[in-house]
Amino acid sequence: MDEQIKNPTKTRTKQRVSVPGSRKQLLKLTVAEEGTLLPFLIASLSDKSRTTIKQLLHDRFISVNGAPTTQFDTPLSGGDVVCLHPAPLPSRLVHPQVDIIYQDEYLIIVRKATGIPTVASGEEKDKTVLRLLSEHLKAFNPQAKVYHITRLDKDSAGFVVFTKSRELQTRLSEDWRRYCRRQQFAVVTERQPEPSEGVLVPASDTKAREEHRWRGDTRRTGDAHEAGRATYRTLATGDTRSLLSVELTSGRNNRLRRQLAALHCPIVGDWRNGSTEKELGYVALEGIHLSLVHPVTGELLDFSQPVPSSFRRLLRTKMSPRDVKRAKAQPKRGR
Repeated sequence: MDEQIKNPTKTRTKQRVSVPGSRKQLLKLTVAEEGTLLPFLIASLSDKSRTTIKQLLHDRFISVNGAPTTQFDTPLSGGDVVCLHPAPLPSRLVHPQVDIIYQDEYLIIVRKATGIPTVASGEEKDKTVLRLLSEHLKAFNPQAKVYHITRLDKDSAGFVVFTKSRELQTRLSEDWRRYCRRQQFAVVTERQPEPSEGVLVPASDTKAREEHRWRGDTRRTGDAHEAGRATYRTLATGDTRSLLSVELTSGRNNRLRRQLAALHCPIVGDWRNGSTEKELGYVALEGIHLSLVHPVTGELLDFSQPVPSSFRRLLRTKMSPRDVKRAKAQPKRGR
C-alpha cells in the first residue's frame, strides 16, 4: 500500500511506492517551488547526511521527472517529481538495433530493429534483446532481472515490452487484452488483398473449436475462437504490391505471416510463407503503434512511429515477370 506523507511547513509531498521484486521502496518527492536539486534533497531527506545524499546522486539513485541525473545543481520547478530509487539507474543504452523508449521501476519498452531476435531460439542464443537488456541492467544492479511480454522475430521490427519482475510478467501475460489498448503494424505484401480491408482469422480456428467442443471444454472454445484475430486495411497499392495497416483485435498474435499468406498475399521477404523475395534480408513487417495501460500506475503509455520509408520504396519496386509468374503459381491455402 502506498504511503502518503505531507510536510505542511514545506508543502512538499512524499510517496513511498512498493516495487515488485524488491524489498525496498521507491520514494517520490513532489517539488513545491523553484530551486535546485541538492538543497531540495537535503531538506527532503532529513534522515540522511549531506555526504550520503551526494553519494546517492553520484551513484545514479536519483531521477527528476523520470530522467536519471547526477548533477547536484539540476534546476527544479513546482510540480516536478524527484525520485529516490531502490537501485542505481542505468545510463542510456547505446545499440544500433535496440532503443529503450520507456523505462521505470516496472517496465522496459524498446524499439527493436531487424537483425536481432527478442529471445533465444535454436539459431540465436546469445545475441538477443532480452540478454542485451539483462546485461545492461546488471552492470548497474547485479540483482536486476528482465522478462519478456511480447516478442518479434529476428527479421522484423517494432515495439517490444519487458517487465522487471516475474509477478508483473505473469499479470500482463495472463490478462494482456486488459492492458493493451492498441497494437498496429505496417506490412508490405505481394499482390493486393481482396477485399481491400477485412478480418484475418487464424486458419486453425475451426479445427480448434471442434477439438475443444469434442472435449467438452466450452471455456477454451471461446479462447480458441478469438485468439490471433486481426483486422487489415489497405493504405496504398503499387503495380504488384500493397501497403497494409494491420491491427490486432484479440491480444498477441504470432500468426500474421500465415494469415496474410492464406489471403495469397505473403509479406514481402517472408519466403517461408510464399514470398518470392528470398534475398531481401528482412520481412516487411514493423510495429508502428503500441498503446498500453501501465499495470501499476494506470498511466496510458502511447508510442507510435511513421511507416518506414523503406516500405514506400518496396511498394514502388516492381516484381520481375518471373517472380510474378512464380507468385501466381503458388498453391492456394485455405483460410
